[in-house]
Amino acid sequence: MTDNYGQMMGAPQPGAARSVSDGETTAVFPPFDVAQPIQEIDDHTLQVRHGKRHVIWPWIVLGVVAVFAAGLGGGFWFFQSHALPGVTLWGNPVMGQSQSHIAEQIDDAVSNATVSVKYEGRTAKVSLKDLGLSVDSDAIASDVLNAKRGDAWWQQYAFWVKKNVTAAPANTAAADNATLNAKLGVNEVKPVDAKVQLNADGNGFDVIAGQQGEGLDAKPVAQSALASVKSLGNEPAKAVTVSLKSTEPVVTDTIANEAKTTLDNLVKTPVEIKVKDHAIAAIDASALASSMRVDANTNGKLSSQETRNGYVVFDSEKLQQYYENTIKKNLHTGREDREVVVNNDGDELKVIKEGHDGVTVAEGADTHVGQDAIEALAKGNGSVTVEGTVDPMQTKTTKRHVVVDLSDGKVYAYENDQLIKTMNMSAGEGNVRGTGQCTGDLCTPTGDFKIWLKYQSQDMSGNLTLSDGSSSKWDVKDVGFVNYFSKSGCAIHRIVSPMSDAAIGAMNANTSHGCVGIGWDVAEWFYGWCLDGTSVHVQA
Repeated sequence: MTDNYGQMMGAPQPGAARSVSDGETTAVFPPFDVAQPIQEIDDHTLQVRHGKRHVIWPWIVLGVVAVFAAGLGGGFWFFQSHALPGVTLWGNPVMGQSQSHIAEQIDDAVSNATVSVKYEGRTAKVSLKDLGLSVDSDAIASDVLNAKRGDAWWQQYAFWVKKNVTAAPANTAAADNATLNAKLGVNEVKPVDAKVQLNADGNGFDVIAGQQGEGLDAKPVAQSALASVKSLGNEPAKAVTVSLKSTEPVVTDTIANEAKTTLDNLVKTPVEIKVKDHAIAAIDASALASSMRVDANTNGKLSSQETRNGYVVFDSEKLQQYYENTIKKNLHTGREDREVVVNNDGDELKVIKEGHDGVTVAEGADTHVGQDAIEALAKGNGSVTVEGTVDPMQTKTTKRHVVVDLSDGKVYAYENDQLIKTMNMSAGEGNVRGTGQCTGDLCTPTGDFKIWLKYQSQDMSGNLTLSDGSSSKWDVKDVGFVNYFSKSGCAIHRIVSPMSDAAIGAMNANTSHGCVGIGWDVAEWFYGWCLDGTSVHVQA
């Protein structure tokens, strides 16, 4: 019916043009079936209609990686100046805290660590400052910052890898009980600290023993205060009841002796002051004594001008002052050579003139000597270098040795291998004049010796049993200008009987028990010239 009705009514056919009253013609298309499934629209159709498909997942991954890397980099940068993960101080978490903040926490804890102390019904509030104790918060905070930094890189940033910094904040044995006694009204017999001082020769140190006292014991008070500090102030200091007892000095004999050992070692291997690689002076015992103090609290806070080596604390300003007033004043711009007397082995027997370098220090180049020197002293070795010029001194040596010739009966004195004096002598009666051969018991020994003992005057006595069974005794008073060369007791000395050098030569005989006798007119000269250690060669 419908189709017929449409045809009857003149309904247009599909694709046919339709006329309207305005004279325009409208095209008529088949109807679109909206029920058609979307799956039937193939990919090609979508690509044609909407363009090429975009793939975005690699960009998402790249962004995640970039964010992760930025986080790692930021974390690495952050922890260069902050405590690493897993680090604690005295059991307190400090991860991510800066060194200055950690130091501030310690300082605050020290300031607030006040102990309520009781004694026989009296009570007083006592702080660490009252006990003479300080805490080097900067040093402890530095230990915290550096904790774990020597570990493998992954361990440094692993929060499950723990490191607890346990540095003692202060030495409780160094607590001073003077303020404690005063606050609680106790008449203290003060202990006397042991002292370390320069010895009489100025080349080392002596210890003056300390003395015990009597008063309240400050050690448990210090322990309570430091327990609060180690909680970083999270736990208040516990009250302490103290008692009267014998008290040790803060600087005990043991501490003083350890400080002496430190100083003596620095004297043995002194810190030198150099221009380039040439030593112009050294920090000797006097310089050390002028700039040091003994501090029993090895954890104590030092001033900016101080450094520590064990129990010894050095002050750079005091050492700089010693340098200016003593060392620098002894530097000379003009060189003076050193003069010494030596033996055949080169051993120094006498210094005739010490001598010195010619030294010119550049203007203002030595203002840092004190600071540089105490840093080297803290390490126990090193040197201080200043700019300048040096004309090094030379050493002039005069060699002295003696030859005793038993064959011709003479003693020869040499300087620098040049004969300067010849003396007649009387040797052991067993030595044959002319050959020097030993034919009996009482002979002068041959060989190489050194003068090892000298007396301006000596009484000589002895008793020898000879090879034939007889004995030889002697007892001579006031033998003058004695120079022992053999350990068996033979010496070159003034002949017993008052005889001149010429008279001994005229006598032409050996009369002693083994010693070498020389004339009264030459014996004193020889004694002064023949120094301890002079080489002596005795030949037949």
